[in-house]
Amino acid sequence: AVLAFHVRAHAARPNKRSLAFTKVAREWRCKYAMGADGGPGESAALKAAQALLEEYLPTLKALPNAEVTRVVCGGCGDFKVIVNQPADDHGAWSEDEFKPEAEFLAKLGTIDGCTRVEAQEFTMEML
Repeated sequence: AVLAFHVRAHAARPNKRSLAFTKVAREWRCKYAMGADGGPGESAALKAAQALLEEYLPTLKALPNAEVTRVVCGGCGDFKVIVNQPADDHGAWSEDEFKPEAEFLAKLGTIDGCTRVEAQEFTMEML
């Protein structure tokens, strides 16, 4: 099952109780099984997740003002794709149901060794 977390985000105006932000990110993630050697180097699940990302990367990079980042942890088995955009552009993507998120996550969930497939939204600022 795919878990999705969505928080309607709007650029906040600084005041005593809020943090200002200009960018909102959407993260797609899973846990991948380590390879036979106990590490990520021979992980078939990680290789398949990366191949899936490469398939969708042109679409993600074509989103308005999108910065696409991949995070892989060789210790805990995290595979993450983060799409960070200005809040207004992200809002438009949100209205389009973050396409192709559902399709990507469904395919990620069919990869043998990929578990805990989830999506989450958060603000992400360069400081």
